[in-house]
Amino acid sequence: MTAHQVSSSRAPAQALSRRVLVVEDNADAGELLGAFISRAGHIARVVNCARDALAIADALRPDVALIDIGLPDMNGYELVRSLRALPGLERCRYVAVTGHKSQSAIARGISAGFEAYLTKPVNPEDLLPLIRGGS
Repeated sequence: MTAHQVSSSRAPAQALSRRVLVVEDNADAGELLGAFISRAGHIARVVNCARDALAIADALRPDVALIDIGLPDMNGYELVRSLRALPGLERCRYVAVTGHKSQSAIARGISAGFEAYLTKPVNPEDLLPLIRGGS
């Protein structure tokens, strides 16, 4: 690969930077996830509760929302329904990020409006394609 090809392959990644809302009640885990997303070239905003996610969602207009299911003020299922109801967030991709990995939890997440379901600890190889818009 020539130097020009390396440079060209990096340019589209910058052009495809996504706004990512991370909703995680464990502050350390949320900040770690946010830092990883930022290092991958995306804009990450981390909040620790559903109330804060709802308060900033309109201004942020996230492309992707990574939502923990076990939040202190509203569970992730309720939050994804509330976010989906907000005008302007129709194109956002909603991803559950949780420790609950039973088939019933996954089914409940999909029926609530999540498009993908990741279990903790999140594998970066699973997360980054979801942020970029792949499957």
